[in-house]
Amino acid sequence: MASWSTKRKYGYFAAAIGLLVIFVGIPTFFALYEAPTCFDGRQNGGERGVDCGGKCQRLCAADFAPPRVLWTYSMRVVPGVYNAIAYVQNPNPSAEASKLPYTMKLYDAEGILVSQRTGTAYVPAGARFPVFEGGIQTGSRVPTRTTFEFADNPQWQPAEQINILSRLTVDVIEGPKPSAEAKIRNVSVNLSAISMDAFLILYDETDNRIAFSKTVIDSIAPGEIKTLYFTWAEPFPRKVVRSELLFVPSR
Repeated sequence: MASWSTKRKYGYFAAAIGLLVIFVGIPTFFALYEAPTCFDGRQNGGERGVDCGGKCQRLCAADFAPPRVLWTYSMRVVPGVYNAIAYVQNPNPSAEASKLPYTMKLYDAEGILVSQRTGTAYVPAGARFPVFEGGIQTGSRVPTRTTFEFADNPQWQPAEQINILSRLTVDVIEGPKPSAEAKIRNVSVNLSAISMDAFLILYDETDNRIAFSKTVIDSIAPGEIKTLYFTWAEPFPRKVVRSELLFVPSR
């Protein structure tokens, strides 16, 4: 057992350490500490750009390729009402963006603007995906050209490609009022897909798109198989040779 004098020495030593921490350690910490700088509108604190890269969660747009609009297309649903779609590719396999603003425009044969829609799109990592606008009122005017552009630079966030929905079969029935049935499976063993939009795009023999349709998947459990149904009010302009099925989270 330690003597009283030894305990007193330990007490003095502990007190000295405490005073050292208070008068040296704490001031040193605050002198060297760099407060988070990811929201101050300046490039500092080891950031690769303004409030991006380095310690910041947001990635720098300059480090990634912008999304590419591969094509746009609009099709008549019934006279005076059109649906429009933009087919976009994100070439970055490790970055996604949410709520990226865009503008979609429909023009007639004379180049006059018929209708315009704005919205925001989710850009999944490393994927091709559609941006859809439905029920566009055009009156008596006939759109012949559709344009699409993003209105801002993406605010990239780290992400991985996750593809848990797999196409099994697609059967297209052509005629005066075409329809299609698509069987899909959730190939994940532990992840459910909830609130997903499914898009079926149809192509002709020259691989040009001729029609598209959208349906909603409320949920599909791991390993579950579901049948999706797509319909059109008018016949296709050309024979269907190929189909493509795409999935994106519902907005």
